[in-house]
Amino acid sequence: MLRLIGFAFLLFLFVLSFLGYFLAAGRLRTPPPPQGVVVEREGKTFTLKARLARTPEAWRLGLGLRREDLEALLYLFPEATDAPFSAEGYRFPVVVAFLDGEGRVLRVARLAPGESVAPDTAYRGILEVRAGVFEPRPGDRVLP
Repeated sequence: MLRLIGFAFLLFLFVLSFLGYFLAAGRLRTPPPPQGVVVEREGKTFTLKARLARTPEAWRLGLGLRREDLEALLYLFPEATDAPFSAEGYRFPVVVAFLDGEGRVLRVARLAPGESVAPDTAYRGILEVRAGVFEPRPGDRVLP
């Protein structure tokens, strides 16, 4: 009798774990809604429909590779880097603004699909915007 109760308990835990797995999988299929990224310029603010990219996995999937209807993608890095930026495989041109640790735009580059740019300066973030939506300028401040 004790073996039967133990077996039933293990079966119950097994079913419960599968139920949790399927419920979690259904919830994770849809990405969270895009956030607004704010750009301050000379006392004015501009809000862009964007996503934040804070992890290496998110950094690999640039704006031009995503299938979402986004205006911008804000990359935030834990430390300064001077790595080149590439629009390899992109479906449309982008404007790339390299940011300092406080969100100030240091340099701006326009990239067609397949082009790359070396910023020639260390940066802590990148604001990537669809060409024609908004044109960041050096000195602008980007707020997540």
